[in-house]
Amino acid sequence: MSSKQGGARLARIVMLCAAVLLIGAVQPLQAKTTWDYYLFTGITHPVSVYLKGFADEVSKRTNGELTIVVRPAGELPFRATEVVKATGDNLVQMGSAYAGFISGTTPLASIGGNPFLIRTYDDLARVWPAMDEASSKEFRKFGVKTLFHWAWPPQNFYGRGTPIRTVKDFDGRKLRTTDPKQAEMLRRLHASSVTLTTEEVPVAMERKVAEGVATASFNILGAKWHEFLEWGRLDDFHIGGPNYEIVNLEAYEALPAGVRATLDAVAAEWSAKMLKEISATEEQARQTLHDKYKVELIKPDAGQINEITGLMKSYWEEWAAQQGPDGMALMKKVRGILGK
Repeated sequence: MSSKQGGARLARIVMLCAAVLLIGAVQPLQAKTTWDYYLFTGITHPVSVYLKGFADEVSKRTNGELTIVVRPAGELPFRATEVVKATGDNLVQMGSAYAGFISGTTPLASIGGNPFLIRTYDDLARVWPAMDEASSKEFRKFGVKTLFHWAWPPQNFYGRGTPIRTVKDFDGRKLRTTDPKQAEMLRRLHASSVTLTTEEVPVAMERKVAEGVATASFNILGAKWHEFLEWGRLDDFHIGGPNYEIVNLEAYEALPAGVRATLDAVAAEWSAKMLKEISATEEQARQTLHDKYKVELIKPDAGQINEITGLMKSYWEEWAAQQGPDGMALMKKVRGILGK
């Protein structure tokens, strides 16, 4: 073999080795994972900002091995009420699931929507282990699990026109609800309910389809609903949710162990962060509504709270019985923990 042929052969070997090294360098890039994450809040809403922060932190802490693409309200062709099935069907790999919106799909996950049962963040913290255990069984049937949870502030009615100052003032009113259990409360108060998702509310209020909404001051400011609301009645009739951030089980289990551990760690941090920070902002949001936007805030006395609670206690048991033995066991446990 001539020196020229030997040199050419050596060059080919070097090129082949370089190609092998290049393939080895590229392979980790090919192994990177991208998920879609459905939100029912708009892109500028504080909740969307929090959840985008969670997604960014996951990407950062996994060195880009897991990228979670946030899809805010209106970007995907399904509703907030369909998020459990959509996530289970792998149309998205993560979804934000408000308990009220998914009450038809996973009813035990929505026990917190029973009016005057779980009213505060402290109540939720005490009963969460029982709720988590029961809701996890429901979610598994759809191929999803709770990655982390948080909660909207206590829910109240805010509206326009004549304020609801007394229990009697509910008579004949039409108010937006986010859960059939809220609708039952209104029925017992001789009012009626309209079911609307977050993005449907402004048009419904403009067209007088509803004269009030069940929500929190935090959400009113975040969704810019202060533009059409004039009063709020602060019963704190139940905690907002909780909100379950759910993940497709197969997608979750397919992650490399280290990536999955990092995802779990960030999720736990964001759960604590959102529970703490959102609860702290509600009082400030109420003050802003009152001072800046001149929304009248009405605080019912203990007599009114006790009257409506009395109306709802029998319904708590009716609702539990409708869910079967698991529902009855969960309600008994929750009431025992809360002393109700």
